[in-house]
Amino acid sequence: MRLAVLLFDTFSRLPNNLVLRFVHQRFFGSISIGTFNQQLGYNNGLQVIIFDAGENMEANVRWTGVSGMSFLAETGSGHAVLMDGAPEGGGHNLAPRPMEMVLLGTGGCSAYDVVLILRKGKQDVRGCEVKLSAERATTEPKVFTKIHFHFIVTGRNLKANLVERAIALSHEKYCSASIMLGKTAEMTCSFEIVEDLTLASEHEQISHSA
Repeated sequence: MRLAVLLFDTFSRLPNNLVLRFVHQRFFGSISIGTFNQQLGYNNGLQVIIFDAGENMEANVRWTGVSGMSFLAETGSGHAVLMDGAPEGGGHNLAPRPMEMVLLGTGGCSAYDVVLILRKGKQDVRGCEVKLSAERATTEPKVFTKIHFHFIVTGRNLKANLVERAIALSHEKYCSASIMLGKTAEMTCSFEIVEDLTLASEHEQISHSA
C-alpha cells in the first residue's frame, strides 16, 4: 500500500471535498497510517491529511516485429500474453485483440468478485461462468457503449438473493474494471443458477458419515 501525505495551509470543505490550496505532497511505502498519525499532526501551521494513494501496477507491451501487428504483453506479476490485430488492420488474428482483452479483463474481475463474495457468505459455489456481450461506438475512439454480463453460477443450494447481491456488489463497489468501463457504457447483468448434483456438500458428507 502507498500512502500520500498532503500538507495544506488552507483547507475548505467544498461540495466535492476539494482542497483550495495545495502546498506539498510526499509519498511513502509500506508504512501504516497509525505510524504517521503518531509522527505527524500539525507541522509549522500546515494541516496534515493522510490517505491511501492506492497500489502501483506495471506492464510492458512490445511489438513483436514489422511483419504484422502482434504485441507481447508482460505483467508486473510475471505473466505474458500475446495480442494481435484483425487482418484488415495488418494483423494475422493469432491472438485476442487488445479491446477483447479489456472485455476479458472486466469479466474475470467481476467473476472473481462473485466467487469470493459467495464463498465468504458460506455458499457452496462450485462454478462461475460469465458471458459478456458488448457494443462499441461507431466512430473513434470506439469506446464500449453497452456491456451485458450473464452469470451462470453452479453450486449446491445456492440462494438467489445472495447471488444477485454478489453480482451487485461487484459492479457497484469492488470490480474496478467494470466500474471504469461503466463511465462510458451502459452496464446490465443477468444470472442463472445451476444445481450441482454430482457431489454432496461438505455438510452433507459429514451428516451421512455420522
